Amino acid sequence: MSTYSTRLKIELIGSGEQSNSWGNTTNNNFDQVFEQSIAGVYSKNLGAESSPYTLTSGNGPQTQANNEARQAAILFTGHTSDFIVQFPTVEKLYFLRNASSTYKITARLGGAGNTFVVNPSRNVFIATDGTNWFELQTQGSDWLTKTTTYTAFPGDKIFADTSSAAFTITLPASPSVGDEVRFLDLANTFDSNNLTVGRNSEKIDGATADLTVATEGAAFALVYSGATYGWKLLEK
Repeated sequence: MSTYSTRLKIELIGSGEQSNSWGNTTNNNFDQVFEQSIAGVYSKNLGAESSPYTLTSGNGPQTQANNEARQAAILFTGHTSDFIVQFPTVEKLYFLRNASSTYKITARLGGAGNTFVVNPSRNVFIATDGTNWFELQTQGSDWLTKTTTYTAFPGDKIFADTSSAAFTITLPASPSVGDEVRFLDLANTFDSNNLTVGRNSEKIDGATADLTVATEGAAFALVYSGATYGWKLLEK
């Protein structure tokens, strides 16, 4: 009787079994298990799913849809709200992309385990030992054009267009040390229509006040240094 490996659900043929057919099982393992786990790129449309969604993890050789958790790379699309995706509690490396420009993906181990947040428009390379997530690399978002009020995510790079009116971009809530947000005056109109950077309860350059940017063509970044000094300017 076949059994299945813990991590990738590889079919393990029992001793003396599948006479004259074990080669098919072995070839299917290579084709649908090893190749998917090493080079599989799978697009998961969450538009028709409910949060939390549990990735499929069928035993043995399966289509990508029947063992989503085995794929090397998963692209999440179609969600119209923040979404929780539940992963098996086993060791695995993943490349994940959140294709939404607005909503977060929270990767959770099992139904109540540790979580890792993939912010909008982010690519992440992460590992899990089945209990914890380990961030190996995160690629920042593409440049975003904003023309009205917006709450930024860590890593955002923002073309702020105030040509029609002044507006506020609010910094991320509960930032971590080292989080960055970049800003650029797209239309060279910060002097006539100011950009306000809302501090979101954290300090900016040690002050408990929002930052008003009134310099034409301004381009700058803010990095979070901790609660004492808050967000600090990288360029002045």
